[in-house]
Amino acid sequence: MTISSLFRFMFKKAGLIVGLAVLVAACSPRYNWREVDVADGHVRAAFPDRVMTDTRDLRLDTHTLRFTLASATVGEAVFAIGSAPLPPEVAADPGARRALGMALMRSLYTNMQATPPMEWPAYGQEIEVQGQAMGKPGWLQAKVWVTDTMLIEAVAAGTQESLPAERAREFLRSVVLKP
Repeated sequence: MTISSLFRFMFKKAGLIVGLAVLVAACSPRYNWREVDVADGHVRAAFPDRVMTDTRDLRLDTHTLRFTLASATVGEAVFAIGSAPLPPEVAADPGARRALGMALMRSLYTNMQATPPMEWPAYGQEIEVQGQAMGKPGWLQAKVWVTDTMLIEAVAAGTQESLPAERAREFLRSVVLKP
C-alpha cells in the first residue's frame, strides 16, 4: 500500500461522513477547533473537529512503514496529520531520510492527479496542489517534515467550495513539531 492509497482511503471515509453530515444539517460547515497531540506525541495541531485515527502498513520508497493518519473532516474538507516512525536504518542515513521525504511529497501530487514541480520546497514549507479529489476539482495545502526519527505530513484538502484557503492556512499554522 502506498501513501497515495491511504490518502484515497481518507477521501472515501470523508465521503461517507459528508453524506451523513448533509442529511443531518443543511447549513454551512462549522469549525470547532481543538488542539490535539498526534504522531506519537511528536506533533501538536489544532483540528477543526473530532479527530479520528487509522494506522496501516504501507510501502513508501523501498521501505514498509507503520503510517498513522489522524484526521478531522468539516463538510467535504479533510484536515490530517500523517506520521510514521523511521526504521533504524533510515534514521541513521540522511540520504534515505531525504528519499522518503521526497516520496511523500510526490505522493501529494499523485493523490491529486497533478504534475509535480521541477523544484521541491524545503521541509516544513507550504506545498499547494491543484488537481482532482473524489472525482471533482480539488486542492490541498500541505507541509512535509523528516526528523531524525519521524516522517510527518500535515494536509488540508478539499474542493474550492469546501475548503476556504484561510481555513487550510489556519490548520497548517497550528502544526508544531515537538522536540
